[in-house]
Amino acid sequence: MPLGRSRRSFASGLLALAGLSLGLAFAPALAQTDHATVIRVLEGGRDFRARARAALALGSSADPAVVPALIAALEDANPAVRAAAATGLGRLADARALPPLRVRLSDPERAVRAEAQRAIAAIEIARARPAPSAALAATLPASAADRLPSFTVVPRAQDIVWSSVRYVVVLGTMENRSRYRDDGLSGLMASEVGRSLVVLRGVATFPDGQVPPEAEREIQRRRLPKLRLEGSLNRVEPRVEPREMSVRCEVSLMLLDDAGRNMRSVLNGAATGVAPRAGARPQQEQRLARQALSGAVRSAMQGAAHAISSAAR
Repeated sequence: MPLGRSRRSFASGLLALAGLSLGLAFAPALAQTDHATVIRVLEGGRDFRARARAALALGSSADPAVVPALIAALEDANPAVRAAAATGLGRLADARALPPLRVRLSDPERAVRAEAQRAIAAIEIARARPAPSAALAATLPASAADRLPSFTVVPRAQDIVWSSVRYVVVLGTMENRSRYRDDGLSGLMASEVGRSLVVLRGVATFPDGQVPPEAEREIQRRRLPKLRLEGSLNRVEPRVEPREMSVRCEVSLMLLDDAGRNMRSVLNGAATGVAPRAGARPQQEQRLARQALSGAVRSAMQGAAHAISSAAR
């Protein structure tokens, strides 16, 4: 996408990106065969959203082998991809990224410059203190096992108090891009994002493709800003210790304009479910993965209200 088409809206809307990205602790690297496909998407994907997701996923790989691909993505034509590549390089904290990141400090998009600055700071801190702080990881205790109520966003236009609505958010695709196979994780992610959206004051939320005609009329009549939220589960890392088991999840949520062409903000989150080892491992691991995913979404959504109001300006 040409830079000129989205420069003005992107520059104003993505300013919140630096403040919304949460610190992540990193696990052992993905196998080369696992991220080779992601690199291909980053290098040649037609949809900028797919390239941005790929950059974020590679940034969670903790594999120094992906650094050159992310450095190359700093030259992407789309500013959202450049910002995501800077985010990924900051997570990897590889000193090789410092010179190209410093070049991005003069990027035409202010949000890209801000994210490059954050990445440079993260790398310099990591060089001085390699071990990430344990305080950066949100941890869910085993007592949260049953606190995952299901939620389906199916609002009816006649039930919405339109006079109090300031923004409309369409809940888009939620993808499991991790190696962890659990068919229920995408649905859980959508449910948790929906739960977080519906409690935001002044926000009306609809599933993708399910905005009824009467709601569209209200949106048009009131000239309400309409945004789109899509998500990616980037990483699920189980860990088994002699006495306990843990599963860590990392997610990225992308706030886009209604057409889905321009990314306005990225919200990153991570959480770890921990419990003493008990019972069959597959069942316990799955339960902890779902706990961790729920917590990761909640941590990412902590900045949603600010991101939505900034993106709608």
